[in-house]
Amino acid sequence: MDQSEIKNWQKIASDLEAAGAIHSGFYLRARAIADGEPDPMPTLSELSQKPSAA
Repeated sequence: MDQSEIKNWQKIASDLEAAGAIHSGFYLRARAIADGEPDPMPTLSELSQKPSAA
């Protein structure tokens, strides 16, 4: 992820905090990326490896 993308996630996290919208997966993802942590969203390859519930 390049610096421009990280800045966008920082803005998203700040805007969600200002709105009080901090109880969502989208906010948790934005905050993690803004804080320099790994993106918590699974990749497509990770999702495709999980067994489906039948």
